[in-house]
Amino acid sequence: MKRILTYSEKEAIDAIDQLMNTYCKACLLKRHIKNTKGKTQAHHFCINECSVGKQIKQIGNELQ
Repeated sequence: MKRILTYSEKEAIDAIDQLMNTYCKACLLKRHIKNTKGKTQAHHFCINECSVGKQIKQIGNELQ
């Protein structure tokens, strides 16, 4: 069964996509950490330390 998104949920997903496309795709810090410490550590950095990652996390929490 498909779930139909509300307008605010769609806006939140669009905001996350916009942030990721603008800042995360070409992030040099993420790439460096991934190459030196691994994918998991890079992911943890993005979620817990990066201001953009924190913003994405906050928007994602609002979807729950």
